[in-house]
Amino acid sequence: MFYMGTDVRWRAWLGVGDDSRISQIDVAEFATCSAACNWVERRLYAEWTRPGLTVFGSVDRGSYRTRAPGAAPSWIVDPYSVGMDAELAEGRVCWRRPTPREA
Repeated sequence: MFYMGTDVRWRAWLGVGDDSRISQIDVAEFATCSAACNWVERRLYAEWTRPGLTVFGSVDRGSYRTRAPGAAPSWIVDPYSVGMDAELAEGRVCWRRPTPREA
């Protein structure tokens, strides 16, 4: 069973992509989902891309856990939480839940 622990963090990231590949361009962590979503929305409006590229954002829930004794903690996504994806459409940020195939 997945144990979230007490330090739940929301990881927000921005990516840019075209038909053949995607790249992560920024990432940040937040204590709340709303703070992570606000960061994504502000950054989506501020990013500039050339025609043919798409800028998008994503927010996922996770926590820091140690996988082995003495190892440094690493961020682990919560497998029971469905993240949210965002993209600009006609000048507005549109949020959606990824389909099971995308998750």
